[in-house]
Amino acid sequence: MVPTLRDGCQRVEAAAYTPHVTAARIPIRFTRWLAGAVCLSVAACTVPTAASPAASLTPDASAAHLLFRAPTSFYYPAADAVTGAAPGELIDVLEMVAPPGMRAWTVMYGSTGLNGEPIVVSGMILAPADPPSGSGYPVVAWAHGTTGIADSCAPSRAGSDRVAELAELAAAGYVVTATDYEGLGTAGTHPYIIGISEGRSVLDSIRAVQHLPQAHAANETVVVGLSQGGHAALWAGQLAPAYAPELDIRGALAGSPPADLSAWASWTFDAAASGQIGATRPAVLLFGVWSEIYGLPLPFLTDRAQEIAATVRDGCDFSGLSANPYVSDPTLIPEWNQRLLENSPGAARTRVPFLVVAPSDDQLVWYESQVAGVGAMCAIGDTVELRTVSGGHDALLASPSVWRAAQEWITARFAGEAATSTCGFK
Repeated sequence: MVPTLRDGCQRVEAAAYTPHVTAARIPIRFTRWLAGAVCLSVAACTVPTAASPAASLTPDASAAHLLFRAPTSFYYPAADAVTGAAPGELIDVLEMVAPPGMRAWTVMYGSTGLNGEPIVVSGMILAPADPPSGSGYPVVAWAHGTTGIADSCAPSRAGSDRVAELAELAAAGYVVTATDYEGLGTAGTHPYIIGISEGRSVLDSIRAVQHLPQAHAANETVVVGLSQGGHAALWAGQLAPAYAPELDIRGALAGSPPADLSAWASWTFDAAASGQIGATRPAVLLFGVWSEIYGLPLPFLTDRAQEIAATVRDGCDFSGLSANPYVSDPTLIPEWNQRLLENSPGAARTRVPFLVVAPSDDQLVWYESQVAGVGAMCAIGDTVELRTVSGGHDALLASPSVWRAAQEWITARFAGEAATSTCGFK
């Protein structure tokens, strides 16, 4: 009898794993599979069979979460495993029960921390169950939006709210990597919207899946992200030539990205003055994290907002802010404005083409700040298409037509078509 977990999900039996090693790959440090499960929704779980091809998978839009029940200890490996981890090296792998036609894993992989130190990052991998007819499935590296700062907020621990879209991509014949980012799920503070950290976490998730032979991943990759993930996607594209030159990054698609952080932060100050308190919550979250990481005081926030900024780092709910948090515009403080500018993409030219999907009615990331960020990237010679769409902050995924057009852009990148640039056009 197969043992079951809570909510009726079947447990995967532990099995031996033989590392797949080539001259270009780093061997897996721990060669073991753990028991665990993945469920679509809390109510039901299905078990894949050999008769369930990837093409038959129809994503269930009502399935709110993809729940990974990895033990807490999985996220905190031994110190020697962390210090010896090479970027993209698989440290541990936990295969889950997945929807029909799909395989899924929670993974722990090596990366490079904010200060250049070896770290481990957690994440998820989804792939079609059947082997590909060619050399491998192309990879879509998903970069998630804001979930919080505490370890419990990591999508691989709390459950991804984008399971329908991720499953749709896997059903379309892509391997999907989904990083949790540095310090989110694992030890250390999550460097929220700090570009170099996000970009490295995304790129190393792509390296990691190359060491998982059961995923049948090719090297060709498109990075896709929304909100915070849009910012991460832009940074992954910017960093790729220098940090991960062996990866074939075909493009980076960013939905609603805070691309010009200085313009965005100044806008949140004006928005708060006009009563749009909700627009300031991600900024206060950012200020709280950056204050700790960069050692900067918060004189531009009220006393109450400073308290919230300090406590919100310990949870996943940052909706408690109900009054104007500002005393002054944070961009008027040179030390703060410099940090905002250095974490905005557009400082180093890249060969990776970009698509920025900017909703005209974005309530959280000012549309004009997205346009300004695109302008900075165009100014250094990047290939960028700015696509203005109607709708709010989540339009990339909330609008079927926008998401369909985004998938067409992904398909075109893998087909080797030249990317469109709107740089130079008003």
